[in-house]
Amino acid sequence: VGSHEGAHAFTVGQRRGLALGVPASDGKPRFVLEVRPVSNTVVVGPKEALATAEIAGERFTWTGEAPPASDFACHVQIRAHAEPVPAHAMLGDGWVTVTPETPLDGVAPGQTAVLYDGTRVLGQFTIDRTVSAVAVGA
Repeated sequence: VGSHEGAHAFTVGQRRGLALGVPASDGKPRFVLEVRPVSNTVVVGPKEALATAEIAGERFTWTGEAPPASDFACHVQIRAHAEPVPAHAMLGDGWVTVTPETPLDGVAPGQTAVLYDGTRVLGQFTIDRTVSAVAVGA
């Protein structure tokens, strides 16, 4: 729908400065949904598509011992000033996968997610993969 001088200039959730020139068919603003630096592609879409149903990462650390179960309830926080939200985590084959009870907004690979058991920090991981809560056509 447009061109740009480099994917490095965009962030997930960005609305301003897209300079698309052509309005969306529904007349609503578009937001950056994904930045693919290797192919220099910026994916845009409706605000609703920023909702994230699942996050995962392979670079994780625990504050003590790893959780005793590979499948456990927890809270997840993705921004320093955001409230932790109830979630479900699964461990397996070098990955942590977290599914929040309600979708998270505007999550991007590279962000850190912190896992809690009540007020106790369990550990953290760098988000490598996100799954949108809303199906968006290509």
